[in-house]
Amino acid sequence: MKKHKGLCPFCSEEVIPDVIQDNTVRRDVCQCPSCSGKLLLCRVPGCTNYAKGGDLYDDELCPSCTTAVSSATGEVVKYASMVAAGVVATAAIGKAIKDEIG
Repeated sequence: MKKHKGLCPFCSEEVIPDVIQDNTVRRDVCQCPSCSGKLLLCRVPGCTNYAKGGDLYDDELCPSCTTAVSSATGEVVKYASMVAAGVVATAAIGKAIKDEIG
């Protein structure tokens, strides 16, 4: 049985992997025909690429979706840090004014 065409995270080739373990509830385990890497479908809805399968742990996302998620997370952290710095600065200014007045 074959899966749909997608990028292999091991060899970066566009491949149509062979299903080596057909699952109903969990993701099917596949094998890359080019490099023999263990593949699983990326969990991001609409993504047709594959995630790396391992002996102890299987990746949830393909490399491109992992990069997109970590990039988005970095943006959230950056803006959260800016907000936190603004809150601290506002509190410091408020305290300085209060000390000046009273």
